Amino acid sequence: MPIYGLYQPVLNCFLLVLPDYLDIIPRLTAILSSRYLLQPVLLNLASNYTHNIIDNEICHNWTFSNVHQVPARSLMTKFEIINAEQLIPTVVTVDWNIAKEKQWCQFCLFWLKFIRQLENAKFSGLWIDQLLGDNSFFEMFGPVNLPEIRRFVDQVIKLLYLGLDLETTEQAIMDLIDTDSFLQYTLIKHYESTNTANKPG
Repeated sequence: MPIYGLYQPVLNCFLLVLPDYLDIIPRLTAILSSRYLLQPVLLNLASNYTHNIIDNEICHNWTFSNVHQVPARSLMTKFEIINAEQLIPTVVTVDWNIAKEKQWCQFCLFWLKFIRQLENAKFSGLWIDQLLGDNSFFEMFGPVNLPEIRRFVDQVIKLLYLGLDLETTEQAIMDLIDTDSFLQYTLIKHYESTNTANKPG
């Protein structure tokens, strides 16, 4: 499985490691561009890569040998993946709260994956009750209003892009969800699937 890292040029380190690419990483780098620019880097092709050499706990301790390939001037306008040639240990010398920034990256990733789940379930016509194999699923709720879901997605994207404080942004998103039983149910399922995926073994 391809493993990608989001590299921050000013800090000269990775802020996030993840396997998703096709839809999540371009969206994530766009959302995070309001805070800093990130370069997606394919990690698992590096000459010294092993499955346990880099993860989200320690990714800020790593850079890569061919950082000169990061397109500084076109980082905002041109999305491309760079293949890491070799992973190199680094020490962040810039006075930033790395733990806070990594937490923000993971927070945005969580909500973008939630939006993807909504899109897969509703916008693509893959009704959630078919996914669950239960045709009576929607009886648990009222009619599901697609324009309302689209409006929710737009509001979340705006909150993530403009958000400065994690707690305030999270509360604003939860306030949106509290008014919709379908979103509440989907979020519970998303938490369950995320926790299951993160369990070891």
